[in-house]
Amino acid sequence: MIHFPIALKFVPFEKRYPPEWIHDPESANPRMEEDEGVPMRETWEAMEELVREGLVKNIGICNIGVAMLRDILQYCKIKPTVLQVEIHPYNT
Repeated sequence: MIHFPIALKFVPFEKRYPPEWIHDPESANPRMEEDEGVPMRETWEAMEELVREGLVKNIGICNIGVAMLRDILQYCKIKPTVLQVEIHPYNT
């Protein structure tokens, strides 16, 4: 599953695990992790390739809205099997 629709810069496991959202939590001015700038389409097509290679059976997405889902459905060759949506009383 694509867990979140923002491609963040990879943080090596030896440096910080889990990487979380903060680029450098120990800096004087912590900020969100750096965006890697990878389009969702490129990520989705890479996921489809995993299915074609037999490495995974199903692919899906999490935490996206209707507009992004409709966009994916316009170009995908393999439709998402799962759309995980976070629903609970604290997430209004």
